[in-house]
Amino acid sequence: MTAGDMNRSARAITHVPLGKWLSIEMAVLLVLSLCWLQESRLAGYSALIGGLIFIIPNAYFAHRTYRYQGARRMHQAVSNMFRAASIKLALTAVFFAAVFTLMEPVHAPALLFTFAVMVLVGTALRWLIRPQPQR
Repeated sequence: MTAGDMNRSARAITHVPLGKWLSIEMAVLLVLSLCWLQESRLAGYSALIGGLIFIIPNAYFAHRTYRYQGARRMHQAVSNMFRAASIKLALTAVFFAAVFTLMEPVHAPALLFTFAVMVLVGTALRWLIRPQPQR
């Protein structure tokens, strides 16, 4: 490996397309909410809330996790990842608790189904959308 090859590989910092992930997740949520809206207004609203319960903590996690890049900042990145994962789980639990205690009435099947579909969509997006090398 030549010095030029090492320089190129050192500069090949990847860019995680968080905006693209969030846009796709929001589009899927909108479609799901509109589908549930065909059943009732409450079902559509509950589906929207169920999707947001997934998207908001997930967006926080992604923002905190991919904030630091590079080998010199690896310690900060790993530390942030564990902290962000804990906060993501706590936010999800708090959001579910708030919805079921404060929102009257709630269409539980729409809320839970949409949340579950968003979890599957989020997982699929992590496999389908790969980080791109930054230029």
